[in-house]
Amino acid sequence: MKKQEPVIEYWFARRYPLSDARQSMSPVHWKGWVVALSFAVGMFIGGGAFAWFATHDEAVKGVFVFVLAAFISALWFISVARMRGDRIRSIKDYQRGKPIV
Repeated sequence: MKKQEPVIEYWFARRYPLSDARQSMSPVHWKGWVVALSFAVGMFIGGGAFAWFATHDEAVKGVFVFVLAAFISALWFISVARMRGDRIRSIKDYQRGKPIV
């Protein structure tokens, strides 16, 4: 018997068709939207920490915390988008209702 490959649930899809050189991804599943929202929340937390430190005369610490929060949030977002991204189909394909598998 032939082993069946596991079905991958895509959370992101290409923003532009495969013929385009740009390779940005956009959410097509609710889990992808949660990842994008958590990235934004991480950025807001970093910005809030920067603002708090800046008002307490420790702007250098605030910059460090913001850069750290931005780096971790971006790294997590990019890695999830790469793991759960459909590099073949575009968003328009998903909007037309093409099968995910």
